[in-house]
Amino acid sequence: MHTFDSCLKGLTVVLLVYLFRDVSALTKPSSVRLEDNEYSGVIVAIHPDVEENGMVIESIKNMFIEASTVLFTATKLRSYFKNVTILVPDTWADNDSYDSPKNASFEGADVIIASRNPRFAPDPQQPAVPYTKHYEGCGRQAAHIHFTPEFLLDPHPSYGSLGRILVHEWGHYRWGLFDEYPDAIGDPDFYQEFYFDPETELYEATRCVKYGWHSEPVVRDEEGKYVTCEGNSTVGYENDCFSSPASTQPSVKASIMYGRMGIEELVEFCDSPNAQDVMLRHNAHAPNKHNRLCDSESSWEVMGRHVDFNNGNNLPRSPTLTHDVTPVFTVSRVRPARIVMILDTSGSMATENRYLKLADAARNFITSVALDGSYVGIVDFDSDGVIIEDLTMIDSDETRHRLAESVPEDANGGTCIGCGLQKGLEILTENDANPEGGVAVLISDGQDNGGNEDFRNEMKEEYVEAGVVIDAVAFSNTAEETLRDLVHETGGTLYLQTDDPGSDGLHAAFQATMERNVKEYDRRIVLLSESSFYNVSESKERGIFIDSTIGRKTAFEFSYFLDPIPESAALEVVLKSPSGERIDKTYPGYGTDETFQVVKVSINGIAEPGAWSFTVTNTYHSAHEIFTTVSSYASQEGVDPIIATAELSGSIINITDPEPFIAYAEIRQGFNPVIRANVFATIERPPDKYGFHYDPIILQLLDNGAGADITRDDGIYSRYFTNFTGVGYYGIKINIDNNDGSAVILLHNSTVPYTPYSGALPVIDPDELLSGNIPMIGNATLWVPGTPVPEPEHVQAPYFTRGVSGGSSRVPDVPAGWQPGDDITAPNKVIDLFVSASSFINGTVTLTFTAPGDDLDIGTATYYVFRRSESSLDLQINYTLIPAINDSDIIHGDPLSPAPFGVREEFMFQVPIPASPVVSYAFAMHAVDETGNEAKMSNVATAELREYIPQRPPITTTPPTPPSSVSPPVNYKLIIGLSVSGALLLCVIIILVAYHKSSRWRAKYDPNAKHSDEERNGAKEEHAYDNVCVDDLNKS
Repeated sequence: MHTFDSCLKGLTVVLLVYLFRDVSALTKPSSVRLEDNEYSGVIVAIHPDVEENGMVIESIKNMFIEASTVLFTATKLRSYFKNVTILVPDTWADNDSYDSPKNASFEGADVIIASRNPRFAPDPQQPAVPYTKHYEGCGRQAAHIHFTPEFLLDPHPSYGSLGRILVHEWGHYRWGLFDEYPDAIGDPDFYQEFYFDPETELYEATRCVKYGWHSEPVVRDEEGKYVTCEGNSTVGYENDCFSSPASTQPSVKASIMYGRMGIEELVEFCDSPNAQDVMLRHNAHAPNKHNRLCDSESSWEVMGRHVDFNNGNNLPRSPTLTHDVTPVFTVSRVRPARIVMILDTSGSMATENRYLKLADAARNFITSVALDGSYVGIVDFDSDGVIIEDLTMIDSDETRHRLAESVPEDANGGTCIGCGLQKGLEILTENDANPEGGVAVLISDGQDNGGNEDFRNEMKEEYVEAGVVIDAVAFSNTAEETLRDLVHETGGTLYLQTDDPGSDGLHAAFQATMERNVKEYDRRIVLLSESSFYNVSESKERGIFIDSTIGRKTAFEFSYFLDPIPESAALEVVLKSPSGERIDKTYPGYGTDETFQVVKVSINGIAEPGAWSFTVTNTYHSAHEIFTTVSSYASQEGVDPIIATAELSGSIINITDPEPFIAYAEIRQGFNPVIRANVFATIERPPDKYGFHYDPIILQLLDNGAGADITRDDGIYSRYFTNFTGVGYYGIKINIDNNDGSAVILLHNSTVPYTPYSGALPVIDPDELLSGNIPMIGNATLWVPGTPVPEPEHVQAPYFTRGVSGGSSRVPDVPAGWQPGDDITAPNKVIDLFVSASSFINGTVTLTFTAPGDDLDIGTATYYVFRRSESSLDLQINYTLIPAINDSDIIHGDPLSPAPFGVREEFMFQVPIPASPVVSYAFAMHAVDETGNEAKMSNVATAELREYIPQRPPITTTPPTPPSSVSPPVNYKLIIGLSVSGALLLCVIIILVAYHKSSRWRAKYDPNAKHSDEERNGAKEEHAYDNVCVDDLNKS
C-alpha cells in the first residue's frame, strides 16, 4: 500500500522543451520569416478576456506602421514589417471583415495583448509597460512580447511612442538581446549605475555608448529631494546616485536596447567596439544584463549571427531609393475548433494492446475533452485511409457517445501515413469548406511501407498550403522519424507514447488540441495523468490537492486495456474527500462503461478544496495496466486557475552540439507568476542500440537564475538534460508539488509606485527631478532609481497538484563509437558571478555565484579556475592566456572542492592595492569536470575598490569631512565658507586635475601618442551636460 504523503505530486505548468538550433532557435513554433528584407508571418493575438474595442486594433496597426519605419533605419535598411496578422478572440462579435485565422493562435503568437503580469507591473493603477518573456539566453528567440490593452490605448509619453517601444521589444524577442541599462529590479544582484572604466579611468554611467550623452548624476537626499550628487567621475559617486539622461540628446544615436525610447535620437543598435562611427561603439565594460549574458558582444554583433542577417542574408536596400515599408494587415477571428483524428490501425498496433490504448485516448477526448461547439472527425488508416466520421459538431452527450462508439478497435494491414493524411484533408475540405485553421491529430507506431514516402511528403506540402496544423504522437520509438517533419512544417507539436507504464503522450496530444485559443474558464486543467501496473487484487492509494481556483466538472477517470473485454469492470475505486466523505460505487457520479473499459467518478457541483485521496483495486483475475486521469475546470467565471499548457519547439537533438537540450517550465495563475514551487521533469528515454531499456530520468527544474535559468523568481523553471541513451524519441512529463506550502503567487501591488521589471524605461529629465517635478502615471509617482526597490506583493499559493506532458524530441543519430554514459559534456557556464563585497583597506574582493554542475547543471564539478585582469575586455579576448589566480591569493573557499549545482558559492581573494585612491579588477572563472571538459568562461564581474566613497548630501549646511589622504570632490556651494588658504589649495587641485585630464585626452586621440601598460586613455567627465567633440571622435 502506498502512503498518501509519498504520493503527493503534481501542478500544471507551461513546459517548453528547447533545443538550441543556431542563434535563432525558438522556444515555440513561429511563422515569422525575413525574406527580401520583409518580415512576414507576424502574429498579434488578443486574449479572450480582453473586452472588445476596435481602438485596440487601430492602435496595433498604428504601432506596427511606425515600428516598421524605425526598424528599417535601426537595421541599416535590412528589415521591416510587411505582413501582420491580428487575431481577435471568439469572445468578440463576428463580422464579415474578419478573415480566417489559418494556423494562428494566441499560444503561438509573437505579440500578445493581455492583462498585466505583476512581475513586470506591480501597481494595477498604472499602465503595464510592455515586456518580452525570455526563456533562454543570448541570441535565442523569446516566447512573446506582451502589451496590455490599457497601455496600447493610453501610452505614457515618458516611455516613448508605441512603435519605438515595439522595436526595443523586437530586439529582445527576435534576436535574443537584453537590456543595456542598469536594472535594480529585474537584475538586482548586478545592478550598478556607475562603474570605473579602465579605458578612461573615470566613473562612467552604465550604458552601451559612453560618448555624447547629456546627463546629470542625481541622488535623493535625506529630506527626499533630488539634488546633484556629491561625487564626480574621478572619485566616484555616493550610494544611490544615478545617471539621469536629459530628454533630448542631440549627439547620440544608440542604443535602442538602452530602453529609454522617449529619447527620439536613439535610432540604432550598438555596433562593435571598433565601429567606424564612435557614436555606435559598444561599451564592453558596462555592467549590464546584455553584456553579462552576451559575452560583452554588441547588439549588432549578436544580430549579425542571426539567420535574418548572417551569410549575406537580407543585404541593405539601396539608400538612394524610396522604399514603402508600410505593413499589410489581416484581421482574423478565432473559429470553433475543427479536429480530425487520424488513427493508425495497422498490424503493429496489436503490440502491447496499443490499439486499445489508442481507442481509449480517442474516446476520452470525445467524451471528456472536446469542448461544446467544436467539430470532430475520425479517419483510420493501415494500407489505405478510411473516413469513419465526417466533421461532427459536439452538441450533446448523445453525440459524444455516438462518436466514441465509432472509434475503431482493430490492428491489421500495412502502414500508409499519407493515405490517412489524405482522408483527413478531405474531411476538412468537404463541401468546399476552407480547411485553414483545422488540426489533424496523427497517431502512428510504425514506418511507412515502401513507396509511400513520396506520397507522405506530397501530403505534407498540401497541409502546409492549406494552413492545417498536424499534432502527432510517436507511438513507441519505432514510429516513423519523419513525424517530426510533419509537425515542424505545419506548426504542430510532437508527443511520445511508449509501452511502458506511466507514459501518457496519447492523452496529452488530445488535451493540447483543446488548449488553443480557449478562455481559461473553459480550459480543462489536468491534475494527474499517469498509468501504473497492478497485480491481482492489488490496491494502490494516491493523493492529490484540489485547490480553490478549480473544482468545477472535476472527474476521476480510470481506464484499462484488456482483450478480450471482460464482462464487468476490472477495477474498483474509492475516493475520500478532504472532509472525510467516502465516495464509492454508490455515489451518483460513479459510473462504469464495460464496453469502453472505463470507470469514471464525476464530482457533483464544485469539488471541495483540499487533500483528496483515492484507492484503486484490481478486481480482474490477472495483472494489468490502469491509466488514471484527474481533471477539473476553473471554479467560476472571473477566477483564474493555476493552469498549464505544454508545447515543444526543439524536436531534433544533436547530442554533440555545444548548445544543449533544455527543459523549461512556467507556472502561473492568469499572468501572475507562481514562484518557489517544486518542479520535476520525468524524461522517457529510448533503448540503446543493443535493445537495453533505461529507466526515465527525473530532474528538478529550478527558477534560480543560474545554469539554464535566465532570471530568478520569474515563474520560469529550467534545467539542462544530458543523459541520452541513443537514437530515438525522448518524451518529457512534468509534475509539480506544493505540499510543503513553499510556493507563492506574485500579485499586483497597489502600495508602491509603478515599477517596470524589463522592457522600455521612462525618460525623467534631470532638470525636472532637481526642480522637484517627478512624473506621474495616473495617481502614482513614477519610481525613480536611488529609491528603495518595491517588491511585488504575493500571497501563499494554495496546496495544489498538477501534471502534464511536455511533448518529445528525437535524436536521429549518434557519433561513431559513442556509448551511453560517455562524458562528453562540460560543466555549465556560470552566468551569475558577481562581487558581493570588497575592501580597499584590506585589499580583498569576495565573489559569489551559483555552483555549476559536472555535466552542465547536473552533478558536481571537479574544480574551479579563476582569472583576474584590470580590464573586462581583456578577459573576454585573452581569457585563456591570463594566468589563473594562485591558491595563495584565495583567502576563503576551496577551488578543488566545488559544491553541487545550485548551491551558492563564495570565494574571497587578496588583490594588490596600488598607490591610487581607486582600483578596478575584472574577474571571470570556469569549472572543469573529472575528464577535463572545461566550461565556457563565466560572465565578467568587476570589483571597484575606493579609498573614499562620497556620502549623500547632509540636511545641515555643515560640509562633510573626507579622509585627509584623499581630496574631496569639488562642491562650489562650500567655497564661500572656506578660508583663503583653503580656497587657494582647491584652485591648485582643480588646475592639476584639469591639466592631467587634458594630457590623457591628447594621449587617447593623438594617433602618434605612445602608451605604456600603466597608462589609461582618458576622455570624459560624467557630469551635467559635459559633451565630447563628436567630430574629433569620429576622426580617431
